Amino acid sequence: MRSRGTPAIAVALSAAVVFAPLAVAQQQEPTLQVTATVKNGGLVRAETGPCATYSTVTSRGFKEPITLSGDANRLSGNGWATIEAGSHTATVQCDGKTLTAQFTVLPLEINWQLHPAEVEPGGTITAEQNMSTGCYATGPLTSPGFAAPLKFTRGGNFGRLSGDTTVITTPGTYEVVFQCAERPERSVKTFRILGTPPTTAPTTPPPAGNPAPKPKPKPIVKPKGAPETGGGTARG
Repeated sequence: MRSRGTPAIAVALSAAVVFAPLAVAQQQEPTLQVTATVKNGGLVRAETGPCATYSTVTSRGFKEPITLSGDANRLSGNGWATIEAGSHTATVQCDGKTLTAQFTVLPLEINWQLHPAEVEPGGTITAEQNMSTGCYATGPLTSPGFAAPLKFTRGGNFGRLSGDTTVITTPGTYEVVFQCAERPERSVKTFRILGTPPTTAPTTPPPAGNPAPKPKPKPIVKPKGAPETGGGTARG
C-alpha cells in the first residue's frame, strides 16, 4: 500500500535539487570599490562586501588605513589620499580573500582666492581657501601691504574657510604668500593699493671709508748764493 505522503516528499526533494544551485548562484561575490580619481591629499571613499570578517583598507595612496563599518553586506569608510600623485592599489581582506582596487591621485592644485585685486588705501581685502584640496594654510596670511595678518575666521561647508584684513594706506603692488601646511608647496598672489606710490628723492651716498689724506705742501727751497770771494779790496 502506497502512502499518500510519498508524492509530496518527492516533490519537495525535487524542488530542493532544482532551487539549491540557483540560491548558490545568486550569492554576491565580494568586491572592493574605491573612488577612482582623487584630488591630491583629498577625500577618498572605500566600500566592500559582503564580508563576515574583514580588515582595514590599506594603500600607499592613503595617508593611513581606512576603517570600515556598517552592514556586513555593505561596509564602507572614508580616508585621505596621499600627496603622491599617480596610480595606486587599495587592498582589503574579506573572509580570507584579498580584494584589490585601483585609483588615481591627481597632481596638487592649490585652491585659494584673494579679492579684490585692487583696493582703496585702508580698505578691506578677503582671502578664501578650500581645505579639501590637499593644500591648506593653518596660520594667518601676511603681506607688507596688510595692516594686520589675515586670519581665516569664517568656516563653511566642504572645508571652505575665509577671512578679512585691512590694507595699509601706502599705494603700490604687494605680494601675499599662501604656504601649504605640512608640505613645501606654496602659491603667491598680488594685489594693488590704489593711488600714486610715493617717490623718494635721490640722496648722495656718503663716501665709503675714510677720505684720503690731502698731500702735504712741498717745502720751499731757497737757492744758495755764490761762494764768498772776499771783501773785494785789492791788496797792495
